[in-house]
Amino acid sequence: MTVGGALSLGAALSGGYYILRHFDLTPRQFVLAAAEKSGIEGAWVRGLVGPSPAFSRHRFDGFLRDGHPRILFPDLANATDEERLAMMEVRKQAYEDHGIAFLESCGGGGVMGQAACWYTTGNEDLAKKAVAAMVGYRLNKPNPSGEYGNGWKLAFAYDFLAGYDGFGDDAKALVRKKIHQALWDYLVLLNGDSASLWHGRATLAAQAWLCAVVLDPDSRELRDLITQAQAHFLNVVRALELTEAWPEGYNYWINNRAFPLALAGAAYLNGLNEAVRAEEIRALFNRIGLWHLYATRPDNRIEGFGDEGPRVDLKDETRRVMDIIASMTRNSLFVRYSRFLGGLHGRDSYFEGYRWGFRLFNDPTVPRLLPEKKASLDRLDDRLPRAEIFGERALNLAYIRSGWGRDDTFISFRGGHSFTHHGHYDAGHFTLFKGAPLAVTSGTYGRFFGEHRLNYYIRTVAKNSLLILRPDETVRPNRHFKPNVAAGGQRIVLPTGSAITSPGHWMENRGSGQHLEGGQLLAFHYEDNEYAYIAVDLTPAYNNPVFDTGGSGGKVSKVVRELLYLYPEDRLLVHDHVVSTRAGYRKKWLLHTVERPDMEGLRVLKGNAKNGILETGAAVARVANGRGRLRLDRVYPEDAVMRLVGGPDYRFYVETDGDDADLDGKNMQDGANLKPWFDTGAWRIEVQPGGDRLNDHFLHVLSPGLDKDRPGEIQPLALGETDARGVITPDSLAIFSDRRFQGRLAFDYAGDKKSLYVLGLPSLAVLKVNGKSYSANIKANDAGTVMLDLTPVRPGRMELAW
Repeated sequence: MTVGGALSLGAALSGGYYILRHFDLTPRQFVLAAAEKSGIEGAWVRGLVGPSPAFSRHRFDGFLRDGHPRILFPDLANATDEERLAMMEVRKQAYEDHGIAFLESCGGGGVMGQAACWYTTGNEDLAKKAVAAMVGYRLNKPNPSGEYGNGWKLAFAYDFLAGYDGFGDDAKALVRKKIHQALWDYLVLLNGDSASLWHGRATLAAQAWLCAVVLDPDSRELRDLITQAQAHFLNVVRALELTEAWPEGYNYWINNRAFPLALAGAAYLNGLNEAVRAEEIRALFNRIGLWHLYATRPDNRIEGFGDEGPRVDLKDETRRVMDIIASMTRNSLFVRYSRFLGGLHGRDSYFEGYRWGFRLFNDPTVPRLLPEKKASLDRLDDRLPRAEIFGERALNLAYIRSGWGRDDTFISFRGGHSFTHHGHYDAGHFTLFKGAPLAVTSGTYGRFFGEHRLNYYIRTVAKNSLLILRPDETVRPNRHFKPNVAAGGQRIVLPTGSAITSPGHWMENRGSGQHLEGGQLLAFHYEDNEYAYIAVDLTPAYNNPVFDTGGSGGKVSKVVRELLYLYPEDRLLVHDHVVSTRAGYRKKWLLHTVERPDMEGLRVLKGNAKNGILETGAAVARVANGRGRLRLDRVYPEDAVMRLVGGPDYRFYVETDGDDADLDGKNMQDGANLKPWFDTGAWRIEVQPGGDRLNDHFLHVLSPGLDKDRPGEIQPLALGETDARGVITPDSLAIFSDRRFQGRLAFDYAGDKKSLYVLGLPSLAVLKVNGKSYSANIKANDAGTVMLDLTPVRPGRMELAW
């Protein structure tokens, strides 16, 4: 380096802080930019600030396959033009044979679209335009704040045009050099710690791998970069294996992450020979594909979570991703889902600017289910379980449905940890849909730093979960939380930014560091046509004696939520056991609704009957929305009161000081975004004990229906002096035990019931049942549940022991 160069570099570096902020560069990127500006080149600069082997022990998995393309169509590597175009015609005919609308359009997509359309049609003009565009292609440097670079698009185009006779050696060398530079730029970011794993790091890693897989390792430096890119992509694979769904929410997934990740997964399968991790990646994307299916509600929308947006409507983006996943996994269920999306949205199932890729992504050779003329998922009834959990013991995202038809009941549940700043503090939250949204997520995703998002939408108060109000609880995770709002919910740890770099880094921050721990799965079990059960310990999600963000000893020592869905009755039972550290901390069980619930005996506490806060001692609430009906029976606490909060000036109401003795809270509407893709709750039910005590049980029965209210006939099951709780429904008895290693219960059985469900037993415990002229020893399953057929049991005293 010359003296003049050093002086120029020093002058450039002197303005570093301003440039870093203004151009959103990392320190490494800034030094490189300064060196380039100063005319300084050399390996020492790149070695100083360039990619370092973050995964130095990683050994490259497999061997890069010879020829192109490598991202898709491994069977056409080095095929002649005639062979390739013949196969494309076979595909086009297959669409007609299967009754699939042919959506390919070659009018857009930039260099990717031009290359793809040359590949599928042989149009020489498009190839020439693509080569010229690639030669003149200007790279955009990625950053960790939402601009993820465009080098991967160049790599995609190169992969499909590499076999074009008019693509000269000099032009190819120039394009490869640009892709090499793009790969290097991606790795500069990935080897730093600014990009977050379940956010931009996933996109950057996928795009880096797409660049890497199309290059040939013709130097040691390039071989090392390709190896690093694979390691970073596998880092994201491990993260996805933890969650199996996207913790930011569906809209962020499908708009920002899914397409490059799916292409990168396909490139791993198609671009490598003898890759040991190939089947692991295929299995992962099979799970991701199933998540899309299970998250689809009967009204043909995704049940969202996290910071959501418009693409929960399944238009534009989802089908091409599912087509790629179908091609990777060869799973006919995903072909059926693609067909469903095509019937649902027609040409809008592929965004207009993406239709150039239809023949590349939609593979008609994947085995298909029987064709249907309507956009429906009905035929999945006999092909998939009607309950499933994703990200077990991490995200704990579960779905329960009575069936796959439009009139079926759909339930979602979230009970996991924190992963990203677009996630919410919603452990224990459930939604329920039948005919229409009946129990909903409240709030909207509007202004990121607005009071509505920070003080309502991301918080537990906007979910169907539990509040424990602690007066003046400190909730100030960062400088954006002024003034203090003590809404009574779960700890807020990553509300406006995150920088998780790996699954190991995330695990290190559970139970220490950032304390990302939330709900911990206790049990999940599905018994076909009988019941689905999930139990989660929510205690770590709240300030507790083990960890309290304010250092005040916690507000709860136990919060356990259990959901039991009874398929024969189409009924959901929700049991919560909450032990607070002080009797005076008010506990609230929440249920958000779109329309105003009907409850008897309401009296106005603030505002008026249509716009305010009301209270009643009634035990039943009725909810209606469109055709949907929901009856809510409060069984425990027996002395509880129900509050009804809502209306234009109260729909986002928060008790800001954690004390509802005075109703002096605020309606957090500033920054709200009232758009049709949100099931925006206008009302909420709050069930709270009638007195102050440490130990409380909540037990509610939710009975959904269509067009008319479901009848009641819900009663508590008296179990004596015990911490267990039971309920009698029209066809069943259900007992939620106290989860002790040993126990004994007794009750009077009146007869005429079909089933007894005992939940919360130790895993594989033996339950001893003694009744009138009946005795049995029944082994619990791994989830600690037992279902007993009551038809041979005569009325009388029943005793249970384990």
